[in-house]
Amino acid sequence: GSGGCAVDESAARAKLDSVASTLAARYAEQGEPLLAAMCFLAISQVQLATSLLSRAHEAALAYVVATSIGQPADPVDLKLLAQCAERGLRWDIAGDLLRAHPSANTHLQLLAARCPDKTLAQSWAAWTPQQYQEAIAGNYANGDFPAAVLSAVCAGDYAQAAQIGAYGLFALFQRTDPAWTVEEARAIMDPLEDLPLQDMDSDRGNILACAAYVGLVEARNLDYSELIVSLAQTLKSIVAHHQVQFPVSMADVTFLEATAIARQQPSVALQRLSELLAMPDLPAHLRPSCEQQAQAIQAQMHVADEHSALQGLVKMAGGHLPSCHRRHAKKSVLTDQLIKGPAFEMDDRGFDRKTYISLREALGWARVNVFSPLNTGRKICPV
Repeated sequence: GSGGCAVDESAARAKLDSVASTLAARYAEQGEPLLAAMCFLAISQVQLATSLLSRAHEAALAYVVATSIGQPADPVDLKLLAQCAERGLRWDIAGDLLRAHPSANTHLQLLAARCPDKTLAQSWAAWTPQQYQEAIAGNYANGDFPAAVLSAVCAGDYAQAAQIGAYGLFALFQRTDPAWTVEEARAIMDPLEDLPLQDMDSDRGNILACAAYVGLVEARNLDYSELIVSLAQTLKSIVAHHQVQFPVSMADVTFLEATAIARQQPSVALQRLSELLAMPDLPAHLRPSCEQQAQAIQAQMHVADEHSALQGLVKMAGGHLPSCHRRHAKKSVLTDQLIKGPAFEMDDRGFDRKTYISLREALGWARVNVFSPLNTGRKICPV
């Protein structure tokens, strides 16, 4: 009967989806994200295809596929492509891209503040710098830190924006009931990304530490495991170098790092946990958690890892191939490993030599932290 046909169709569809996923994972593992995405497009799984392309750093292609089929584009791709258009002085295109962003109102106001064409800027935000300046106090008094920071940045009052932003984020990080979310942090962090931190010695450390911590938590949530160690080390370096009174202990940061990499780098995770357990001043709430996590990792170390090539960041096309003879290869300042695939030159003015990371690392980093891993306060723009 019709019920039997429905069951047969459902089983056939499930089999088709399984085969497509298996093929896509195989292509992704081989560093062929386009072929992997086509496996999903062949069975009309557009969202899976565009998500894969985005996480394989094919921002333009992911955007084209999504918009051509009427699907929303990835917000990170929209930001990266808008930054690219802005650097090419195509302000109109940048505005069109940011209009599709979930936080379009915030990003268009920031774009208007940066745009030299004030007639064009009026189409994105009608307020003057003076109006923004007058709104800061009211927003702050109401506890609306995202609006207060946005107003301060658009008014050009960068010092006040940094102070309010750091205060708001520090308070947020200390909240446990309910636990803070990356979305709440991003509402404050997005305007702070417009600050010229490279010229702001007094506030640079606080904002860079907040950016690294939000990026670390977001990378953990999204299973971007290859970024975890670098982000954690960056945060610790910023806190130590700038003597930041950060509201989260570095022991908690190390525990977060260990749990985030436990599946793919169990030996490194165990080393981090052992270091914590050896600390005489380890916070009391962490000791049982560290012991429990270490036991769990040891129990799973001999079990085959079933991590799929489709999870987290996907291998970039050409990103795992040698780009030159080994003796001419560059080392990544993030991992101290030889770079495979294209190299990305860091904007490290003030350093006595050029430094590099892989383009794959740069694109992954930019998804969760707009500021350079060199902690200069400059922004990283790999697209």
